[in-house]
Amino acid sequence: MSMIKDQAARAASVNLDDDGPMVRGVQAPEREPKTAPGQLMSLQGKYREALEKIEQLQKGGTAMDLDLSRIVKVPGRQRPLTPDERAELKANLDKNPLAHPVTVLPETEAGFELLSGYNRVDIYEELGRKTIKAFVIDVEPAKVKALAFYANLLSPSLPDFMKYQGLKERQEETGFTNEQLVEESGMSKSTISRLFQFDDLPPAVLQVLEKNPFVLGATAAVGLAKAAAAGRSELVLEAVNKLVEAAGNKEIKFTEESAVAYANGTKPAVAKPQARPALVVKQGKRNFAKLSVRGDQVTIKFADPSALPDDWAERFKAFIEQEIGKDVA
Repeated sequence: MSMIKDQAARAASVNLDDDGPMVRGVQAPEREPKTAPGQLMSLQGKYREALEKIEQLQKGGTAMDLDLSRIVKVPGRQRPLTPDERAELKANLDKNPLAHPVTVLPETEAGFELLSGYNRVDIYEELGRKTIKAFVIDVEPAKVKALAFYANLLSPSLPDFMKYQGLKERQEETGFTNEQLVEESGMSKSTISRLFQFDDLPPAVLQVLEKNPFVLGATAAVGLAKAAAAGRSELVLEAVNKLVEAAGNKEIKFTEESAVAYANGTKPAVAKPQARPALVVKQGKRNFAKLSVRGDQVTIKFADPSALPDDWAERFKAFIEQEIGKDVA
């Protein structure tokens, strides 16, 4: 058996997830599923089972060293990373050997088509590397696109907006109903329904999210879609633009909850400040007073009613004025 066929046999059940916390493949059942959804789910499996499987594959053999110049990339298949995620991955790959080989299809005249590992390949190229560890897996051409899509769809860090885009594209290609997407993807009906709430956002908002997919999750999209349906599309667009601005400036505090409230013309609920433990002033062994802080208020309660609160109020006033005077000076 050749090296490539040997690697294909070993890696036949490796899931096609990309960089980040990997969602890996599971052992195929003895009876191969006859339906496309069943075949997809047999490759995806559960996270825990997948983790065990990839560990077995790593122990069972060594991935081939593949020349980066022989790898063919397919547009639209790369999973996006946040700047922090990408910087962390690059730092890791710069200092450590590749822990998880990329996956490619068997070689053609054009080269090896890349299924998963786009971010790893990109960073290896930036680092000036010439080769990368790779598993070669043999997948029917008709299943390649669906497998690559669903592998990325299972990634916890894939933004909801991009999951929506992928599901919508898959629906347009296949003519599937939402129920059929539920069956094929293994996602719940409620999750599919929430993701398709992006459909009800104004086109201008979708254009903003195309460039900034990380700023808005599906739950907040539901609230903004309701605001748009109520005739507040302009406020929805303003709210999303504010989220983009806040994402680029950590000093700006504007959350998804703030965006939904803004689009609906209301104020987000403000959490009540937690009361700090009281500060106790002692006079010898006896309590003299307790100071309680709540928000911008300081309350003083004297243990002895004869402590003359009016007199102490004048003293506190003089003390505060003295302290303010120090700052001015």
